[in-house]
Amino acid sequence: MRIMDGTPQEIVEYERLVGLVSQTPAAADMFSSPNEGVETQEADETATLSGAVPLSAADHVALMKFIYGRAGKHPERTIQTERFIKRLLEQEEVVVAFGRSTKTIDGLADYLMIRDDGPQRFGAVAYLRPSNGGLTVRLSPDDLEGLGLEAQDPRIQPRNVAPSDPYKINCPLRDPEAADLAFTLVQAALDIVRE
Repeated sequence: MRIMDGTPQEIVEYERLVGLVSQTPAAADMFSSPNEGVETQEADETATLSGAVPLSAADHVALMKFIYGRAGKHPERTIQTERFIKRLLEQEEVVVAFGRSTKTIDGLADYLMIRDDGPQRFGAVAYLRPSNGGLTVRLSPDDLEGLGLEAQDPRIQPRNVAPSDPYKINCPLRDPEAADLAFTLVQAALDIVRE
């Protein structure tokens, strides 16, 4: 066993240099549908982090390693992603799960799934990609109206997807205000699946 000392950023950078962490492809800055491919299937999910219990040191390190490893050298994306996930995990009935992939060295996909801690009738309510700060939420423009929000808000990006695709809204975590709005959107999506 090798013990490494350093900040999460330093450890991820070291692992990247020696080839232990997969590189995020340049195309990761594009918003792709969260339900493309088999990587979003419930069976392809790794351990989850729950707001019902305090985050253990090992889980915290795993989360920071994932965020810093996927966000690359974009400090604003990294900071917003970290703050957003920590804020979500303060909620007792929220679960954040790492997606799995057979295409990466570490076996993890490039996104985190956010869902309710109860029975899984709908799966994830949101997908967060640290590589681009992209958050795709299980809401429609009609849901936004119900919240008193306008789809023309520059922080909200409606997705051009099939009518059957429930993930119709993107809200990139570009700054603290966008992250606050994203938190509101995720809470609304959670409320809908809990009904």
